[in-house]
Amino acid sequence: MQHRTCEAATGRHLDPTFVALESPSELLMYQAIAAETESTRAALRGKPSWNFRVPQQIRGFAPAAKRLLQPETTLADLLPWSALLTLEGCAENAAQRAGCTKQEILKFALSICPYEHIVTVLNFMALDKGSSDVAKILSPLIRGLKTKEARIKQGASIGGKKSARTRQSNAKTPSIPEILQERERLLDSGREASGVAGILAQRYGVHPNTIRRKLQAAAKAQEP
Repeated sequence: MQHRTCEAATGRHLDPTFVALESPSELLMYQAIAAETESTRAALRGKPSWNFRVPQQIRGFAPAAKRLLQPETTLADLLPWSALLTLEGCAENAAQRAGCTKQEILKFALSICPYEHIVTVLNFMALDKGSSDVAKILSPLIRGLKTKEARIKQGASIGGKKSARTRQSNAKTPSIPEILQERERLLDSGREASGVAGILAQRYGVHPNTIRRKLQAAAKAQEP
């Protein structure tokens, strides 16, 4: 099972006009879930325990007068489709409408529901199947998430190592005055000028060309 949440499945309602699915059987299951979850929502509106008014807080900045007029909706209308699928025999009705089993409906729902709703569907599946069966169904999804996490960590690790190497290289590179001072000491001790760059490079742990570039920059700076 590959998780493939689409925009049509991320809201409280499934978009009944959505048709971009891999097979006719998946489209049939999708349409069955969309129809039965809304039928269940309508049935819940007729029950006092689900039809009481729930105020919705206004997000962001708003005038005080507007905040006093907070919009209200019912609890039934706040439920996402994935939660409705677990209530009032909705999954069974959807399976009957689609001509498949309840577990097939739930497995398909699990593959398209938003990540934050996966636990809702899984807990409902566990009521009918053993935990090992649920884990078997979920394992491909977990592997996909772990692979994605590993790629993110690998990218961060490569970037961190590159940054560390740059900092290390910058930390080892001596300043021009320091190089000039050490160069004079080596020349005074009888060292050949052609070998100074190699000696200083070994001393500071950098490439000889780094020392040569520093010396060339110092020479150009002294030109009139």
